[in-house]
Amino acid sequence: MGFKVHAVWYALLRLSGTVVACLLIPPVWQKGFYATASLLVCIAIGCIVSLVATQLELTRRMQRREPSIVNPPDRERLRNRALLDHAPVPLLFRSVDGTLHAANRAARRLFETDDRLIKPPAELLAALNEKRGSSEAGRLIRFVSSADGTSRVYALSIGQGAGVGGIVEYLALTDVEAGLNAAEAQALRDLLQILSHEIMNSLTPIVSLSVTAEELFAEGGKDLPSPLITEALATIRRRAEGLDKFVRGYRDLARLPAPDLAPVDLNALLRETQRIFEARWAESVTLELCLHPTRVVVRVDKAQIEQALLNLLNNAAEACESQPSPRVQVAVEVTDGAATIIVRDNGIGLDPSVRDQIFQPFVSFKTNGNGIGLSLARQIVLGHGGSLGVDTLETESPWKTAFRMRL
Repeated sequence: MGFKVHAVWYALLRLSGTVVACLLIPPVWQKGFYATASLLVCIAIGCIVSLVATQLELTRRMQRREPSIVNPPDRERLRNRALLDHAPVPLLFRSVDGTLHAANRAARRLFETDDRLIKPPAELLAALNEKRGSSEAGRLIRFVSSADGTSRVYALSIGQGAGVGGIVEYLALTDVEAGLNAAEAQALRDLLQILSHEIMNSLTPIVSLSVTAEELFAEGGKDLPSPLITEALATIRRRAEGLDKFVRGYRDLARLPAPDLAPVDLNALLRETQRIFEARWAESVTLELCLHPTRVVVRVDKAQIEQALLNLLNNAAEACESQPSPRVQVAVEVTDGAATIIVRDNGIGLDPSVRDQIFQPFVSFKTNGNGIGLSLARQIVLGHGGSLGVDTLETESPWKTAFRMRL
């Protein structure tokens, strides 16, 4: 940069000298100062030659490429490595020979290696060897860190490398230990709150009525007021039976088995569910069945999905039973290769403020509800990898509530 600045100034000076010399040569020559005129000609020629030489040097320097300290491929590799090292998530890749390599600083720190994982965790290898297609994303594994010896849970995501650059798989490990701990603590608090609420609601009147019955027996002797005793004992029995029903419902939720998947004709399943529903509700609630025009086959546990459907249908029937013309509709939709079952009713509708609570265990907004049906239905659908939620309906729609079960 300094050479260029000086060269410009020298060029201006030489150019000025050339111009001055050229202007002085004619009058000096006419006055007979031939030696001086000759000197001015030499000066002008020298300035012109110097200008040309300077221009050639500038051109040469501008065209000359500075030698690169880092080759372009190496520069690209270093840039990519710097970007990967900036990522907080440990990144790995598996080469064609089956070995695992740390791809960034977080992975090198986690496994205490500069490149190749000498002894990868057995849990990580087992997860990689289980080929489960799309379910590879977000798989949870727990292993002990080589750095500090702590055991943590990671969500494993796998991407296929197709052998490019000798890489067959890309792996990302996201630490979800803190999130799981927070979710577990919140779930425990919710469970304890529900258990304490339900159990105390039953135990408080049982204890109170038991004391009353004991006092009546102690004071009455042979002249016992039998109606009061009978009423107290009957209430104790009802509350004890309610507590027993609550405990059985909790046990059903806790013991839900893994689904036994098999191909099932969805239209046929809905027809069977319709017959079961009408055996109970045919005289009071009308069920409309809107089947898909083509045969729809899904891989589900038939018994579990039937139970989930019946829970939704019974909930819908109870919601619209008091209406002048109670109706429940079951419709099937197929979008993006996934089947969806929609259960609608024309009942009283759902208060938007309780939409997020209706699937919680033992939470019910009906007079005699136990809060098990919708929660169990959702657990069944989630166990199949699907989803169950409440649709938002238009104001002019004849339906007031709609549950959407995506399988």
